[in-house]
Amino acid sequence: MLFSISAVAETTDSTYPVTLDEAIQMTLQNHPEMSRYQYQKQRFDGLVKQASVGQKPKLDVTIEDAFGSGDYSGFDIAQTTIGITWILDGDLIDGRVKASKQAASQVNFERDIQALDLSANTAKIFIEHVALQEQIKLARLNLKQTEEAYQSIVSRNQKGKGSTIDTIQMKANVARAELMIEDLEHELKASQRRFLNQVGEQSRLLTPKGNLFSIPDINSFDESLVKLKQHPRLSSFANKSRVLESQIELARIEAEPKWEISTGVRRYERTSDVGIVAGFSVPLGSSSSNAGKIQSLRAEQSIYQVEAEVLKRELNTQLYVLLQEIEHSKHVIDVNQETIIPLLKEAKEEVNKAYEIGRTSYLQWFNIHQDYLAAHLNLISTYKTLHLQNIELQRLTGTSLETLEN
Repeated sequence: MLFSISAVAETTDSTYPVTLDEAIQMTLQNHPEMSRYQYQKQRFDGLVKQASVGQKPKLDVTIEDAFGSGDYSGFDIAQTTIGITWILDGDLIDGRVKASKQAASQVNFERDIQALDLSANTAKIFIEHVALQEQIKLARLNLKQTEEAYQSIVSRNQKGKGSTIDTIQMKANVARAELMIEDLEHELKASQRRFLNQVGEQSRLLTPKGNLFSIPDINSFDESLVKLKQHPRLSSFANKSRVLESQIELARIEAEPKWEISTGVRRYERTSDVGIVAGFSVPLGSSSSNAGKIQSLRAEQSIYQVEAEVLKRELNTQLYVLLQEIEHSKHVIDVNQETIIPLLKEAKEEVNKAYEIGRTSYLQWFNIHQDYLAAHLNLISTYKTLHLQNIELQRLTGTSLETLEN
């Protein structure tokens, strides 16, 4: 039972093959999880715009010495003052705008983290689908050879050289092989649905296409560690700390006394003279009114720093363990391809010859063929595991997801 390790996914005329890179691009363009960040950006743009709006000047109109008693019973000696008062809040506005822009920048990190997770999920579904395609091809080859073996036994039995028991057992094996294909095809349909839902394409029957039997390029631990330090999750904690720093600075500015400047014109009705009036006011008291808020923000900033350190240690450990698992998967592939499968192939050829001349039992013949099939299934499973591990490695280090050769 020959099995080509360079085979790629088969497609029909009704399907449209897509590569892993195309599938990831479609996911990032069509998935609703990504569209919400566009609205979040619009929300923060609005907050930044609102933060740049200062307090409006106040128009003050004051009438004095009028409508009283005696000499002040009329309006003849009244004094009318019309003035404008405004608060000097330029620094406060600048602080609000800076804090709003810093908070808005967090959306970019959240979007990058979501993009990594969605890309990794698409890649996993892609790999599992391609692996199912290869399992189905192997199962069909197994069915074909099982049917040929069944026909051979029937022919021998007709010539009086076979066994009725062997014929019945082989017929049951044909049924098992057919059932295996049916089970895998059901799994493939479910996988196809998950894939289409992930890439957001329902009008065309897209199907993943790639070479499962390729060894991806794996970075060393030191190279991966450098990339790990730039992971969006770690960068997100650093940015959150900067957001809090801008909020602390804003709290300081808000606590500072705000000068109010006023100026205007006063008219004296008795002499019809006009004079200029001006003034200012400064709130009294200390500038420590936001001390509690600043203390709270400092504490929250320290929490983010601790959480970042915890995450960094966890990611370092996961990175080391994952690279060890990848090396083990590559070793299993090498042993299967270079030792186990060639030996089982040789054993299969020998047991075929022995069975033809009646020197071995059907049970031994069947067991060796099943071992040969299981070795190829194990090879498919290990290649799938290797690519899934590589996807997790790329998600962990925050790099682009590339795993399958087309």
